[in-house]
Amino acid sequence: MKKFAAIILLALSAHAMADQCQIMSKAAAKRAELLVKNNSEILELCQPCGEKVRDAKVTVVKKAVLEGNELVINGKGADMAYTYIKVAPNMYVNVAKVVGCPASDVSEAVSK
Repeated sequence: MKKFAAIILLALSAHAMADQCQIMSKAAAKRAELLVKNNSEILELCQPCGEKVRDAKVTVVKKAVLEGNELVINGKGADMAYTYIKVAPNMYVNVAKVVGCPASDVSEAVSK
């Protein structure tokens, strides 16, 4: 029984970390839409999941559209807590932090 309870707790905590700022307030979603433009370079990095900057995937935004209170980037829903936008050579800032969506355990900026 204890083993079962531990598995349930782990599953719930992993799910809670998974979607911090995928669905945002309307105001935050609008700000994210203004920030993440087509041809922007983004870095996808889940620090709470243990991912490292050196291994993070860099993507060029072909199309970013707001669907309700979610920003869809290149046809895929994106969690702004784990999305960093390039603002200078080798410097990326966390979109959630910029737009005011409360994200935990993520850096405000990273270098790559």
